[in-house]
Order: sequence, then C-alpha cells, then structure tokens
Amino acid sequence: MRGILTVAWRPRTSVSTPCAVCSDSGLTFLELLSSVIPVLERDGIEGVIGSELPCRDASTHDTGFFLNDHPLEDLLRECDRAQFICHSSRCQAFVPSVEIVRDERGDRCIWAPEMLFRKAILLSLG
Repeated sequence: MRGILTVAWRPRTSVSTPCAVCSDSGLTFLELLSSVIPVLERDGIEGVIGSELPCRDASTHDTGFFLNDHPLEDLLRECDRAQFICHSSRCQAFVPSVEIVRDERGDRCIWAPEMLFRKAILLSLG
C-alpha cells in the first residue's frame, strides 16, 4: 500500500493550532497523530504534518485541521454517523459523539472519542 497523509490547518487569529481533543483519552489530535503516523509509515503511508494553510476567512469550514484537503470536522461527523447503525429499531434516534465545545480560553474545540479520530484518519486516505 502506498499513500500519503497530509495534515494541514488554518488557524483562527487567536490560536496557533486548532483545538481537537479525544474526549475519552484526553489526547490532543496532534498527540494522537504522533502515535498513529509511525504505524501508517510501516504500511507505506507517508505522513506530512504541520502544513499551515493561509486563512481565507473565519468560517468554520475554512479553519481547523484538514486531512488530505478534507476538513477533520466533516470526517469525524461522517465516521460518527456511519458507526451508528442500529439493527434492532428504526426508531432509535441518532446521538452524535462529536461535540463542539469551548476550551479554557473560550476557543472553539472539537471533542470526539479517540476511535473516531482514528477512523477519520483512515477515511481521509480513501
């Protein structure tokens, strides 16, 4: 398998890197990447981290992390939705695991279980 994972971000004006945290393990997205990249590289997928993109405007989709040009937030939501498959009842409401919260400085932060971040990384490679 050959491929590349490019991680880039467009920061908001007050924050150097966007906030994304694993809600269950407490790892930041960049900390998680530091453990995932070596595993991907063993499988022939090159990891490129730290590309900073110029900020076009302050809308949600133009700021934050991007994995292979896909917004991390969109990838997380897609993975969250895909794993919520209930075969026992069609009436069960979808309960999202991805949350947008404010960190201690009041900046926007994405919270999701670590497994969703890992799935989002894999989805970006497809």
